[in-house]
Amino acid sequence: MKEYIYDDTFEGLLTAIFYAYSCRESCIITKSKDYIPSFFNEILNISIEYDKFDRVYKSIIKKLNRKVLTNIYYLYLCGISDSSSISLKYLKLCYKYGTNINLAKNNDIIILVDKYTRKVTSEAHNFNGFVRFKEIAPLSFYAPIEPDHNILPLILNHFTKRFSDQNFIIHDLKRELAIIYNKKTAIITEFKKEDAKILNSADGKFETLWKTFYKSVNIEERKNLRLRSRCMPKRYWSHLTEFK
Repeated sequence: MKEYIYDDTFEGLLTAIFYAYSCRESCIITKSKDYIPSFFNEILNISIEYDKFDRVYKSIIKKLNRKVLTNIYYLYLCGISDSSSISLKYLKLCYKYGTNINLAKNNDIIILVDKYTRKVTSEAHNFNGFVRFKEIAPLSFYAPIEPDHNILPLILNHFTKRFSDQNFIIHDLKRELAIIYNKKTAIITEFKKEDAKILNSADGKFETLWKTFYKSVNIEERKNLRLRSRCMPKRYWSHLTEFK
């Protein structure tokens, strides 16, 4: 079986799809960070080829539609290891049967596409409310997060609009990526855990204020721990100021 390894970028994924699409034997596509060595697979390392990326990108829009492209992008952002291979299988279905295949909710691939994209979009929506900032300098804030999926591209617009007059960093510790915003522009860039250590040395006054606010609005008699756990999964609690 052939295994196409790409560099964890969306451009790399579409380049890998370009080569894997015509593969007549069984094949899979894997992000480099998810690669597990195997004696049984023929490994093909894929570098970004922008002409190949462009051909696949334009073909999806022209022959299919933007909804399919969006689904492929969400699958790319998905943190589940087989999502890249699902992208290939999904595209083959769409090219073979047309975009109406998305209505075939009993198809195994469509079921997985719906499941994975829903996981990504739901988590992005949740983190619009789960991000907790600490003040590291006047009007400058830092927030560490550890989402299951690569949601930074999906939450960027929300936070730049909401905090347009403040500098901030939202740091995905799992992927060592961060949104860095300077009141004018926002970028997503590599940001190592070690680089954040100096930011974590802030005095914590902002966090103390948040805890005080949280405690003041909390009504003890209406506390519902079961509901809280359902609406705010425990795997996110380590970076929620009110639970520290």
